[in-house]
Amino acid sequence: MTTIQNRFTGEVIVEGDCPLKELVEKNKSNLRWSDLSGSNLSESDLRGSKIEFFQFPSIRLLSSMPLSRLSDALILELMRRDAYGHPHPEQFDAWAEGGACPYQDEERMWHFRESRELWKPGNPEMTDRDLVIAICKEKGWGIRGYLNIKEAP
Repeated sequence: MTTIQNRFTGEVIVEGDCPLKELVEKNKSNLRWSDLSGSNLSESDLRGSKIEFFQFPSIRLLSSMPLSRLSDALILELMRRDAYGHPHPEQFDAWAEGGACPYQDEERMWHFRESRELWKPGNPEMTDRDLVIAICKEKGWGIRGYLNIKEAP
């Protein structure tokens, strides 16, 4: 028998009382007005989330979020940003040719699905502001006063 306790209300629910899907729906979080600045979201599953940022998000906040799938253009931009901040950027060229991952003793800046096939050496091309907007548009995330929430593709 499965029991779920809502850690905020203390309410205990037994699985036999109602279907598990109903339990999840009843107890899911609404973070619409939450301030996530300073949050580490690197292990969060945000697929399908309708996020609206209360303030224009920082690169620091977006880089801590798992972005998973992105367009080829954004993947290349983020790979170039990773290489730009890496102590040994030449390792990205070797990696693209089938070599080892450049991140052995370094922490990754961005959390997304990289692609060896897309790698082309070069400097990042987008400003931080344009990158924030492009990521949010692609993910269907809103920024109060800048972007309305849209359905993610």
